[in-house]
Amino acid sequence: MTVQRSRLLLLGATFLAVISFAGNAPSQAFGADRNLTFADIANRVRNSVVTVAAAVVDKHAVVMKGKRGAREGETSDRGGPREDFSPARPKQRPGEPPRQFTSIGSGFVIDASGLVVTNNHVIEGGNSIYVILADGTELKVDKVLGRDSKSDITLLKVTPKTPAQLRAVSFGDSSRTRVGDWVIAVGNPFGLDGTVTAGILSGRGRDINAGPYDDFLQTDAAINRGNSGGPLFNEAGEVIGINTAIFSPSGGSIGLGFAIPSNTARRIVEQLERYGETRWGWIGVRLQTPSEDWAAGQNLPGAEGALVARVDKGGPAEAAGLAEGDLILSFAHQHVKHARQLPRFVAQAPIGEEVDAIIVRGGERKTVRIKVGELESATHELSAAPPKTKRQKLGKISFAPLTDETRGAFADAEGAVVAGISDAAAGGGLRPGDVVVEAAHRKVRSVEELEARLDELRRMGRTEALLTVEKPGGTIAFASLPLGDG
Repeated sequence: MTVQRSRLLLLGATFLAVISFAGNAPSQAFGADRNLTFADIANRVRNSVVTVAAAVVDKHAVVMKGKRGAREGETSDRGGPREDFSPARPKQRPGEPPRQFTSIGSGFVIDASGLVVTNNHVIEGGNSIYVILADGTELKVDKVLGRDSKSDITLLKVTPKTPAQLRAVSFGDSSRTRVGDWVIAVGNPFGLDGTVTAGILSGRGRDINAGPYDDFLQTDAAINRGNSGGPLFNEAGEVIGINTAIFSPSGGSIGLGFAIPSNTARRIVEQLERYGETRWGWIGVRLQTPSEDWAAGQNLPGAEGALVARVDKGGPAEAAGLAEGDLILSFAHQHVKHARQLPRFVAQAPIGEEVDAIIVRGGERKTVRIKVGELESATHELSAAPPKTKRQKLGKISFAPLTDETRGAFADAEGAVVAGISDAAAGGGLRPGDVVVEAAHRKVRSVEELEARLDELRRMGRTEALLTVEKPGGTIAFASLPLGDG
């Protein structure tokens, strides 16, 4: 396959693979110190950065909006337009045969025997994949050794024509890179191979809703379509990130680039090489972030941690004694700030080993030991519930008993049905049709038991009550009920 090196116009951005449809990109001025140079680093590492090209048959003609959820073109809840993480695809006239296009991204050599790392989305759907070296040599990929869609990392195997043809770079320690440190990106934006840009590390631990384990490094080094899968270097010439995504309203760099940290990438690459797949940790819980009202009701200093909304039957969490309503503050000696953070900690935990988790239950802290299991399928995936909606002042809530007419899908449930909420109030997370099954960790089997429990909590001086709620469809959630309005 011969890859045409054309300049490419991109109608979208975030995942940075490009296709062979022309364009240009804005440049970004950098550096006030005229004596500052990255020439030595660039000279040392440029030949280790490659172009990755995949021939893809477009069976669907065009990427449909909404197909990829948070990855589609949208306005991010983090602010600013975010572009499609997949390669743009041309429209196709009805009746035309499927078109073939070339997805072009970057990669880098980690072993001179022929191991190349890139992003999974660069080669996704490719029926033939090539690695193109800095001198223009094209090597057909012998095998995709492994790919992981959750982290968007793929490991490729090629056979060099001579033993010295490939030059490897090594991973550095991304945890030691500080915000404000210089970083250098090398890749092939818009097909311009070997492009070097520089900037600083702008942020750490960024969650851009790209996947369940987001922990991106943020940089203002100019990266564009075609940089996907390419390395982000530190001043020592070590790879401290894999360039993967940008936020942009135009398709070009505006200084908001995101890279997978090398400490995450190294672990995944090692597993792909060894097993051909990534093995993620799993404990079997569903999570949500506690509200400020709930935290205040529990006499906690702030709404931090991950609230357990459901415990999977037969999972490691159940075996360790975790229960719905437990608040996880720490896992494997890592502080948990919010619910979306914990899945990453669990995923990276050593499978088969016991780790400590600090929880709050009934206002008391305790430590439990959980034996980490292996995530086998998406049906068991550790996940965080959708972000909570903004709480409004509660109006009067009416409850009704479960009857044959109102029971519906709640075949085995006992509790009180939310019959109505006046003044269009949010009810602290309650919705008509929800079934309240517990109040402040005590089961309630009827409207009378619920009202008695709420009165008891008022006499105890409580201003909030944590309600365990079963939603239509069987999902479990929590709602914080202001007792003064009950």
